[in-house]
Amino acid sequence: MKREAKYRYKIGYCAAIVDASDFRKYIWIKEFASQCEQFILGIPNVDIVSDIYHGTLDYNVDEICEYWGNIRWVDSIVVIDREDLDYQNAYARFHFDACIYGSRYGLRFEEDKKFMIDKGVSFLSALPEKLEQRKENQALELPLKYYKISRKVILFGTGKYFDIYMERFGERFKPAYAIDNSNDKQGTQKAGIEIASPLKLKEEKTKEVLVIICSRNFLDMIEQLQEMGNFEYRLLINRNEIAQLENADLYITPEKANQETLKKIHDINYEMLKTFDSVCRKYGITYSLNYGTLLGALRHKGFIPWDNDIDIVMTRENYHRLEEKKDYFEEIYSFIQPETLGDKKYLDCVPRLNYKAAYIKMDQETCRYYYNRNNRIDLDIFLIDKTYDTWKGKLQRFELAVLYGMMNAYRHKSFFADYDKKMVMANNILCYLGRHISLPWLRKRVDKVARRFEGDDEAPYYFISNDALHKLTLLFPANIFSGTADVQFEGLKVEVASGYDEMCRIIYGDYMQLPPEGERVPHWGRILITADAFVFQEPVIQEG
Repeated sequence: MKREAKYRYKIGYCAAIVDASDFRKYIWIKEFASQCEQFILGIPNVDIVSDIYHGTLDYNVDEICEYWGNIRWVDSIVVIDREDLDYQNAYARFHFDACIYGSRYGLRFEEDKKFMIDKGVSFLSALPEKLEQRKENQALELPLKYYKISRKVILFGTGKYFDIYMERFGERFKPAYAIDNSNDKQGTQKAGIEIASPLKLKEEKTKEVLVIICSRNFLDMIEQLQEMGNFEYRLLINRNEIAQLENADLYITPEKANQETLKKIHDINYEMLKTFDSVCRKYGITYSLNYGTLLGALRHKGFIPWDNDIDIVMTRENYHRLEEKKDYFEEIYSFIQPETLGDKKYLDCVPRLNYKAAYIKMDQETCRYYYNRNNRIDLDIFLIDKTYDTWKGKLQRFELAVLYGMMNAYRHKSFFADYDKKMVMANNILCYLGRHISLPWLRKRVDKVARRFEGDDEAPYYFISNDALHKLTLLFPANIFSGTADVQFEGLKVEVASGYDEMCRIIYGDYMQLPPEGERVPHWGRILITADAFVFQEPVIQEG
């Protein structure tokens, strides 16, 4: 029972990610609750927290609810789902007259603030006085990942908080430029970033910009920003436990994907596969569907609803026969081979068909580096080579892993943004070595190591030799690829390896079981399949 007091609010509400350890860490919640006759604490369900923390957080909803249910100033505990992350939906459910927020989360915040004013609800800030020093799972990270695809990042403010942004996010989410009200700073650079007048924003399209406000004194800056246009923005400062939930709606689920855009992608994928199959059948080239395309054919009789590319696998012999026929694709598609990018740039070792008349709005610097070859709707071609499950096969695959690491010396640095400390250290060493060896030599060596057992009839396994490092460990008994079978894919008859069931079980386990909702994401991650991410026209190829 609460202590007797004159309460400011009848029902107060807060949704936050909390744990079951020490409520004194959340004194800011208690300060708000003390003003409410009845206080409701919203605890997000496991799916939400698993999405935010990528399943790495030890999170027990029952234990947390039991702990907070024993805190005397908490009157009610509710487990909230995705719909309740929307404050307007939460209001319809709980009818509160006061609610605290953890950040000013851009245009949606402005809508929620207006809604609360209209309903007579006090929408109150729980922002800390200064930026909290968190190393991981910061609330700003998701908007940066989400909007990186279609918007340029611009920093407002070039003081201490600018430095913090650059330290935490600058390498992964490099700003296009910064703006500052100081005339002395305008026209200069800091940390390699151009500083301009805020008036430069008037030259920008509002839907192509995300402004990060790098200051403790942000209210005047928001007002100034809004005078120049309806810009999406975020604060560097936030109450992380709440702000994580305020941004969680940015995760793209199949239900939230732009269905018109997804249909266009699938239509393009279908025509690519149809053309590819036609050329292969005409010239006796054997292939098999692979990865998500194979899984889709077996489980969905076509596209996985949230997938967005085509995956093919074939032997090196069949691939070389396909190379000879690459001109058959050139009217609509580009046949991209690893060496297409030249002797100084490495994307990966996967040949692919690029659809010419569409592109994805990704990081401009990375796209220029790869001449806009990295941001297309693709048909990816994976190669299988023979190997052993003994020391000599393990040595073969280890050599490939080392060679791929050395080739990273020629890869754009944005690909290393999510590496953990061990990976960063190993990558730095291998890149150092790789810079002293030419990329053409490394490519030839990769080809030689991958084909080490090419003529060995005793080699019992195949492996996908030109894929990501963690896929090199997947071993497929040779009999899986002893022949092919036809299956239906969206009504199209296509080829799969005769041992397709065993192949799919090696890759996915119980592949007929749908994955958890949070894992039903596109090939490129959670962030795509939005209407503004895809442009259905041929891009201008930019020189790197």
